[in-house]
Amino acid sequence: MADIGFRSKGDTGPMYSPERDYAYITPTLMLRAIENLDPAALSDDDRAWYAKHEITQDNMVQVASALAEAQRDFVNAADPVQSIEHALNRRSFFDSSYACRQVLFSSIGVVFCAAWFKAVREVSSINEESPAQVGMARFTATVNEFATRNGAPTYNSEHLAAHLQMRNDVLQARLNDLYAKLQNSQRQLFESQVASAAPPPQKTVWQRLSCVFFPRP
Repeated sequence: MADIGFRSKGDTGPMYSPERDYAYITPTLMLRAIENLDPAALSDDDRAWYAKHEITQDNMVQVASALAEAQRDFVNAADPVQSIEHALNRRSFFDSSYACRQVLFSSIGVVFCAAWFKAVREVSSINEESPAQVGMARFTATVNEFATRNGAPTYNSEHLAAHLQMRNDVLQARLNDLYAKLQNSQRQLFESQVASAAPPPQKTVWQRLSCVFFPRP
């Protein structure tokens, strides 16, 4: 029953567990990240990085295999690990060069960011506040704090300010939509007034003769 998020009677834990969803979707995202390491999928920037750091596909196979083996140790009941570093060290992950590890984690990061965008769009409606915007505002605030610590000017490091800015974007979108509808209504009204003020069309010769010889009672 844990697979469907069932909570036993009397349990005071949270109804929703983000860790559960993350555990289920991460292997799929990681799989896509490894597929993106195929030579045919590499970008020009990737190839330049490979050349600069003398990285071969054999190097990438080695580091990816080490991560896959370490992943198995996350749930190894016979010989459990205490941390991700423990698992990675056990599988000699850090024997690969830093440049190789950067390629691997870069590929994973790209996939996760793409999935983040897709997921947020799926739970959000245009012209409505997104259920994800509070968390996204916290992220923006964290970036602003990071920039401030490094001497860069920022707008505001408070996540509330970022949240309010998102709400303002929604209100602005609604205002733009209403303005477009108002303009359309005004145009339709003007066209209707012009049509009603136009002179009646001229009668044809046959219509005029019909009125003379066949007058309506």
